[in-house]
Amino acid sequence: MGFSSIRFLHYRNLKDSEIPVHSPVVFLIGENGQGKTNFIEGLYYLCFGSSFRTRINERIIKNGEDFAFLTGTFFFPDNIESTVSVQIFKNKNKEIKVDNKLINDRKEIIQNIPCIAFSHDDMIFVKGPPEQKRWFLNQTLSLFEPVFIDLLRDYRKNIKNRNICLKSKRTDMISIYNEKIAVIGLEIQKKRKILIDDFNKTFLFYYKAISGLDKDIRIIYYPSWKGADNPGNVIDILHKKYPVDMEFGITTSGPHRDTIYFYEGKKNFVLNASTGQLRLLSIVLRIAQARYFYEKTGKKPVLLVDDVLLELDYVKRMMFYKRLTDYEQIFFTFLPDESFIESEKGDILKYYIENGEVKPWKKQVIS
Repeated sequence: MGFSSIRFLHYRNLKDSEIPVHSPVVFLIGENGQGKTNFIEGLYYLCFGSSFRTRINERIIKNGEDFAFLTGTFFFPDNIESTVSVQIFKNKNKEIKVDNKLINDRKEIIQNIPCIAFSHDDMIFVKGPPEQKRWFLNQTLSLFEPVFIDLLRDYRKNIKNRNICLKSKRTDMISIYNEKIAVIGLEIQKKRKILIDDFNKTFLFYYKAISGLDKDIRIIYYPSWKGADNPGNVIDILHKKYPVDMEFGITTSGPHRDTIYFYEGKKNFVLNASTGQLRLLSIVLRIAQARYFYEKTGKKPVLLVDDVLLELDYVKRMMFYKRLTDYEQIFFTFLPDESFIESEKGDILKYYIENGEVKPWKKQVIS
């Protein structure tokens, strides 16, 4: 079923209201800057306990208010009902509850309602810096393997401690952190490699299906500890890098320096690709992520599609839409003049958003 309703209070520019969304497909229609993306962000917040747009919680809160509150009712396939709420305070704290039970670790909410968001900013996973590409890998793994979050946290904690030692020129603890980092980091590298090898099959299938091109575009994983297959190998690398690490006061190798590239044969595809090709690549990444999650867990995610279809031609848009079969519920944002709005029939709930007010769609509102 998916979400049956979502309630907003003091949230962004949206008017305080409870909106029924009891449909497998929901269209959010409106001009730019009216609140469509805010609505999508609210759903994402209920699924992840965070925003895909900002890390600054205060931006979520409506001007003049001290807090924002979001709550959603969700029905699982077995018709079990669950309520999720997030309250964000100006002091940067937030309170997340599932069925009125306080969630102390955001990892717990990620397991509750699986969600994939398609955003205009997803281009950064294709042509952005390595840390953004690593973020995509980490999210993909965390969706079906939540313990991976603990692995990342443990690794980051030990890297932080090693860096403190490097900056303060303390050498007594370096070997201890080297051993911890080697074991944990190697496990992260191993999981990322397995993911990419497997994920490529899904990614390539959808790229060919949606682009209509017989191009073998593959994701290539470049680990920082190339060739290392046991902790001893990693410790040797850390020893060799030690003079450089000491000079700069940071750990210059490890999974926090991994990256991925997109290759067609032996050529870096991104270097010569057009903006349209890069946009398509970023969309296919998200489609593959949603499908891969379903293949690994058997669970259908909620899909949030925010304006990413605007840059696709009609044929590719139809191919995109037809390939989105394995979802629990899907939300689209559209501009009012999109022909797609009226051409699509069936069980579709359509809302028009203007100045933060969400109301039933009527074609005449823009005439």
